[in-house]
Amino acid sequence: MKLLLIAPSGLWVQGFKGHKHLHLLNMAVVAALATPYFNEIKIIEEVFEPLDLDETADLVGITMMTCQAERGYYLADHFRKRGIRTICGGSHATFMTNECAKHFDAVVVNEAESVWEDLMADFQADSLKPVYRSDKLIDLKDLPIPRKELFMKNGAHLDVIQAGRGCPLGCEFCTVTQMYGKKFRTRPVEHIVEEIKRFNSKRLFFVDDNIFLSKSYAYELCEALIPLNVRWAGQGSLELICRDDDLLRLAARSGCVSLFVGIESVEQETLNAHHKQFNKVQNFRDNLRKMNRAGILVVGSFIFGFEQDTPESFDKVLDFAIENNIYMVNCGILTPFPGSVTYDKAVQQDKIVDFRWDRYTGTNMVWQHPGMSKAEIEARYDSFRRNFYSWSSIARRFWANRSHPFYFLGMNLHLRRLYHGSPIR
Repeated sequence: MKLLLIAPSGLWVQGFKGHKHLHLLNMAVVAALATPYFNEIKIIEEVFEPLDLDETADLVGITMMTCQAERGYYLADHFRKRGIRTICGGSHATFMTNECAKHFDAVVVNEAESVWEDLMADFQADSLKPVYRSDKLIDLKDLPIPRKELFMKNGAHLDVIQAGRGCPLGCEFCTVTQMYGKKFRTRPVEHIVEEIKRFNSKRLFFVDDNIFLSKSYAYELCEALIPLNVRWAGQGSLELICRDDDLLRLAARSGCVSLFVGIESVEQETLNAHHKQFNKVQNFRDNLRKMNRAGILVVGSFIFGFEQDTPESFDKVLDFAIENNIYMVNCGILTPFPGSVTYDKAVQQDKIVDFRWDRYTGTNMVWQHPGMSKAEIEARYDSFRRNFYSWSSIARRFWANRSHPFYFLGMNLHLRRLYHGSPIR
């Protein structure tokens, strides 16, 4: 029996098609769940390697974020025509279940771990149900070690790993709380250490949406990472890590090189309007200086196109990001992703003008802004990225980020080359 797991193309990083970044950890977790049932399991991530449409399999599993959905539907239809059963999971399957059910034999809603045994029993009996819905959140101590050895060997530069799931913060434009719940669940630290040792990982990316939600857990994790001599990046809140100087220093000692932080806007009213009031604009500058002094590079996340935004918003963010020596920016245009409060409001108010899912990359304006046109927002967005990665900006920000000069120069020069070309949407 053979299981073919596919991550379709369409998942663009920093707005550029095919830019290789990280493997999708959920593929390796599903492979671990499936191991008792299949004697052959193959993972294909189209961003890293081409998919042979004549590939044989007894079951095809496809994971999809919204921007991957159209390609995912095409692949599911293709394999079903060949008589191969198909299942899907991921955020798009969770929030657009009925739509996905038109293309797949079975749709997994929310976390796959708690429904996997039932799904496999039905597959073996040739009686798959249209929908498998998890009615409870799993205890992460029960997670299997993901089968990351199935990823192609010359793929991403960082090993992916997970310490926790869930987020109580509930930002309107985000789907994490709806997907994984408000409670922050943590994985036993000894399991993380075991996984790192098993794969001899030295450069890690923690996929947790906010790794510092539990202070006690963050302390335990960082202490455990120190003797492993790893270098790691992750995602976290400035407010959470910077309110504890000891934790900030410990994170740096544990090997933390960079953190993706959701700044989103430099206007407090805008943050408040989108349920991100826990971000305090008045603290941004001091917190960013603390990160610089600790030697942790900041990847600043910004969103453009909030209803409150004006043309001047782009310039304000650019000045802020350069003046505060942000290492990299990961910015996008506000996109109403299915499952988010932003999506629900936009649908109710009939503001969405484009439902082509392959446009939902965070680089296209797919809804009607009250004060700016689609063309103006997209042009100013492209201009922002080019200006942030201009020679003068890179030179100005270098000294504050000198704790990791090769990371800084490597990524900034790489992104300069990308953004001073022709962006692909």
